[in-house]
Amino acid sequence: MLLKDRVAVITGAGSGIGQGIALRFAHEGAKLALVDIRPAALEETASKVKDSGADFETYTGDVSITADVESFFSQTVERFGRVDICVNNAGIGNPPMPLMSMTDEGFDQTIAVNLRGVFLCMRAAAQRMVAQGGGGRIISVSSQAGKTGYPMLGPYCATKAGVILLTQTMGKELGPQKITVNCVCPGTIDTPLLRGTLDPILQATGETFEKWALKNMPTIPLGRVGYPADVAKVITFLASDEADYMTGQAINITGGQEMH
Repeated sequence: MLLKDRVAVITGAGSGIGQGIALRFAHEGAKLALVDIRPAALEETASKVKDSGADFETYTGDVSITADVESFFSQTVERFGRVDICVNNAGIGNPPMPLMSMTDEGFDQTIAVNLRGVFLCMRAAAQRMVAQGGGGRIISVSSQAGKTGYPMLGPYCATKAGVILLTQTMGKELGPQKITVNCVCPGTIDTPLLRGTLDPILQATGETFEKWALKNMPTIPLGRVGYPADVAKVITFLASDEADYMTGQAINITGGQEMH
């Protein structure tokens, strides 16, 4: 077991990539603090993790609110005694529209969750890891859209690029404490977030998700969309001792759709 008895906080654990990470970490022996803003989604993940026999707790909270972040990190330490791994996965899309038409509210909400939320969780995790000693792992979910801009997704692209730079900065700052800080950049992954982002496009064109995926797969050298389990594999590696000489990296998980 790569993560036996390590305590991991996973945000956005209620569905998609977050749920995939939770299930893989449970399989690898981690103790889990599962966080999501949606109680019903969190319960769904909890029921699946429970079947694995993993030791876990669930916490409802908003990663963009400092008090919520401090609360679920403090409760995690109270329950498990420490925090070894922090996975910043919680994120949202933006209303798909050109930047010249983007509302202040649409822009600000995306920044609040995708960038401020990652910063708040990074800070809370780092403070506790430094205080307890022994190093740690901070892993954030960026996107291939953090490396290449996409029309209609300006705020989302900007936040995901910001996550990469926060990762590099914190990786340099926390290296002396043996805390590694990395991020992953998923590509076209079949998640509720992707399907929700595509809904307006699919409704306008009359395409199904499957038909849209087939049309876009020629841009993916490996010939398929990705799944949460594909991302969870890489994040598990980054959380383990196998990646103890890696920090400040932004690793593509795109089937070759993004290659830099």
